Amino acid sequence: MYRSLPANPVMNRNSPFREQNREDQRINLRLRYNDRRYGTELHTDIETSLTNTVGRITKDLLEFLCLDDISPEVVSLVGAGLNGRYYVLKVTEKRRSLRDVGVTDGCTLYFEPENNAPPPKQCQLTVVSPDETDRIDFKWYTAKTTLAILLEYIIEQFSLQSISRDRIHLLTIAEELDISSDGKKRLSELNIHDRMSIYVQIIPPLVKTSTKEGTDVHVQCIYNGDKFIVNVPNTTTINELKDKIQMQCKDRNIIDFKLSNETKEELDLNDFYRVLKSFGIKPGQTVYATFRATTRKTQSLINNTQNSISTDSSLSSTPKTKHDRVMVICKFPTDNPVTFQISVRDTIIQLIREIKSRIPNKRLVLSEINSNDIHINLENDTFRCLADLGIKPNDKINAIMIDKSPIYSSIVSKQTTMSLKPDKQIKSQSTSRIPIGLTNLGNSCYMNSALQCLAHIPPLTNFFLESMDRTHMRDNEDENNDWNPYDAVGDVTGAYAELLWNLRKRDENNPDMYTFTPNRIKDNMGKKDSRFASSDQQDAQEFMTFLLDIIHQELKTKNKNDRNTIIKKLFFGEITSTVTCTACHKEDSTINPISSLSIPLNRQERRFWITFITKQGKDELTLVDVPIDGQVGHLVEAFAQKHTEPSLFYYVLVMLPDGEVDLNTPLSQITGDELIFMEQEERCDNIRPKPLEKPKTASTLDNCLEEFFSKEYLEDEWRCQQENCKKKVIPMKQLKLRTLPSILIIQFKRFSHENGLHQKVETFVNYPLEGLDLKRFLPSSSSSDDAIYDLIAVCNHMGSIFGGHYVAYAQDLSSSKNKWFKFDDSSVTSVKPSEYEHEIISRDAYLLFYIRRDILYPITSL
Repeated sequence: MYRSLPANPVMNRNSPFREQNREDQRINLRLRYNDRRYGTELHTDIETSLTNTVGRITKDLLEFLCLDDISPEVVSLVGAGLNGRYYVLKVTEKRRSLRDVGVTDGCTLYFEPENNAPPPKQCQLTVVSPDETDRIDFKWYTAKTTLAILLEYIIEQFSLQSISRDRIHLLTIAEELDISSDGKKRLSELNIHDRMSIYVQIIPPLVKTSTKEGTDVHVQCIYNGDKFIVNVPNTTTINELKDKIQMQCKDRNIIDFKLSNETKEELDLNDFYRVLKSFGIKPGQTVYATFRATTRKTQSLINNTQNSISTDSSLSSTPKTKHDRVMVICKFPTDNPVTFQISVRDTIIQLIREIKSRIPNKRLVLSEINSNDIHINLENDTFRCLADLGIKPNDKINAIMIDKSPIYSSIVSKQTTMSLKPDKQIKSQSTSRIPIGLTNLGNSCYMNSALQCLAHIPPLTNFFLESMDRTHMRDNEDENNDWNPYDAVGDVTGAYAELLWNLRKRDENNPDMYTFTPNRIKDNMGKKDSRFASSDQQDAQEFMTFLLDIIHQELKTKNKNDRNTIIKKLFFGEITSTVTCTACHKEDSTINPISSLSIPLNRQERRFWITFITKQGKDELTLVDVPIDGQVGHLVEAFAQKHTEPSLFYYVLVMLPDGEVDLNTPLSQITGDELIFMEQEERCDNIRPKPLEKPKTASTLDNCLEEFFSKEYLEDEWRCQQENCKKKVIPMKQLKLRTLPSILIIQFKRFSHENGLHQKVETFVNYPLEGLDLKRFLPSSSSSDDAIYDLIAVCNHMGSIFGGHYVAYAQDLSSSKNKWFKFDDSSVTSVKPSEYEHEIISRDAYLLFYIRRDILYPITSL
């Protein structure tokens, strides 16, 4: 407790803070931040120099406490404490040094926001429910909101009070949050930022698996003359290993971390996300971790020294080149090259961001990155560091930019300018060219695949392009070539019309143009819903539905609330839901609009990702499908057959992170979709399981529709509304189509949530390319014969529920009625007619787009 303030609390020459000598020395301070208005009290310990200014210490305080949203200009040093006494400080000049103020070693400095300081910024998280059907917004403050507060909010909002806390897991797109050890930490300390998404998972109780000694890697830690052992699975990443060692060191920070294998060969730790097994480390082996452990004060001194060096270097007229730097040369089609430096420890995604920040013209896109003979894969290598790809300090990296936007396109972003005035008369396009792809903007394959499917629906595309043609393709018309008539309708509708124009119109002088960057439509969709503003992977069906709904609303508003928009005309039909009382057999029917059919799928098989570690220590990733009612042994047998080595069955040890898995374990008890198979030197005691019954005939779309429209008993009781009945019964329900849409969208419900487990349904459904007949699902009184549909596009999802990739298949009707193309972001390839049945009809199908055969539409080139 501090004593009462002295009569004259202002510090003077007789203050005990003046007892220190005036030499420039290092001192230890405790900094306290108190915002009484919002109940925020935080503190941190630092080691600093007496020559540092009050302004610099204020910035350090906000940085160490992760208060980035608070300006140092509105925070004041109001007091100091020493030896149990408190002194008021009135520091009006923040350029004064700590020595001038009278601060000495061991002081506590008190900071408060000024009275006129703006309130702290309120941040927002999007929290996704365990079954991914609900999203809630969580408001929080960087200064005070802890992980425990977030957890309690989630439990209350999603009614998870009956679930054990250790089964509730919170994840960001990159990592899992440690609720048990980091509950008291603020979200800002855990690298949680504004507008991030948090995913809630409910983990079933752990399955008991048999374990054997020696399944862990033994890490012998050597530091400052001391030793201790840490045991971890060989699936542990370098980063996770460091964190576990850091917990053993408690209040000491580990630096100069090095790791060596059994032969004392030092491992390359540039990529902290590599797992131990990727270095050839097997369970039971011993590896050696050496490092130095420093106190927080020493670490603060090191950090401040590095900051001081960095500051001094930045002020120097000839800054020193760091030893880990490489030169990046950005080459443009016309402008002079731009150069900058980056560390070999930086990742490819960091390099790409640096390059994009220097692109002078938004029409330019990044085409290639290379260094000597090293060519970087812009999609697969994004999270690897430069050093891990073989790039060394002082190497040169070439970043090639190209202009892929059509010069003759009239509808362009208003942020860009036209360098040429083209002839307004658009020349006819060759029908032999491959359609244009869409650049991936960072996990935006879900958006690209949905947009390509919609763009290849002729009546929808022609609706927009006909107005554009009338505006821009006639002589003596408006000279403003950048004017988009749909900009007056709405931001999203204008952006979508611009996208279609750029996919359709090509530069005659640049026939090799193959991709367009959909920045504008992503930006505008992100403004409407924050989900689509991030670089996180999203659901293609949710994006498409949201896009069509916004266009419908914008067109309706522009046309004085006329509900009969092009979206409603093309995509909406009507469905009749009839509930029958099982007592009096009276029927109660309701008619509802419907824009798609969501078809449930019965799980027949389950897909597993197998990491196979050979006797030589090499990793091989294999995808294996097995009947859902099988055992782990059936999975091993299918894996051995896939490798055409039946005897391999007897030499495989199956592992999960928590131990060995018995081959008799039912697959229903395996919660994830990833397993580790380890090849053994000697034969195991594996016993082949009993053969499973042959799987049933593959599901067809006709069978799925028959089941969807068949009668079914409801689960809950229902009271009949008939006056002469009024009984509570289990009613019968049946759906029937009343009117058919011009464009029929069918969604296979591939993402399920059962018993707290998220899974993807991999069931294969055979669907027709032509001639889907829906007449039998219409009322018997219907006289319509126009119920035949042909497939025009498919949106596929490949991978698991936790990560995957979207691609699209679509007919380009401008070239040939039977011409299909595969759209994989910027890559577009034609599909051979002989491959239609195999490639277009696959188990990855997620969304099917059918067009009614009686729809008449002009074919406009895309």
